[in-house]
Amino acid sequence: MKAYLEILNFSNLVNNKTGFIAVFGAGLGSMISQIYGGEGRLIVIGTLALAICLDWLGAIAAATKDKSYSSQYGIIGIIRTLVIITLPVFGKLVDSALNTQGFFFYMLTVGLLYHTCVSMTANFTRAGWDKWIPIWALNLITSELEAKMKRAQSRKGEDQ
Repeated sequence: MKAYLEILNFSNLVNNKTGFIAVFGAGLGSMISQIYGGEGRLIVIGTLALAICLDWLGAIAAATKDKSYSSQYGIIGIIRTLVIITLPVFGKLVDSALNTQGFFFYMLTVGLLYHTCVSMTANFTRAGWDKWIPIWALNLITSELEAKMKRAQSRKGEDQ
């Protein structure tokens, strides 16, 4: 019974630390919603963000496996990621200027999502996780995989 009372203790949920984090989250969420648009757009942006995270995890695993890690290439990856998350904002602004109801936002975001999924799949394959990837998906990423493996070969030993 004591365990239940501890779980139901409201002071564990509402305190200064939790309140600060909740207010910070509400502000950040409102800002993101304002930047990208309404709730429907946030689902697409969230999907893109998840794909980017998975792509990064796959890239780190692949670089660790084939010992091709390069901090210079990682820095370029951070810049590329910032561009990827900024392009949908550009699409939203073009839509606002041309009154195109989300056409450019969705065109850019879905295109970036597709490219990120191809990159993620190639990184997963380089990392040795290809046994969990369907053959049809592996067939789609052949050229991307070859390009990634070539870049990894050229990076080996750059700044280790």
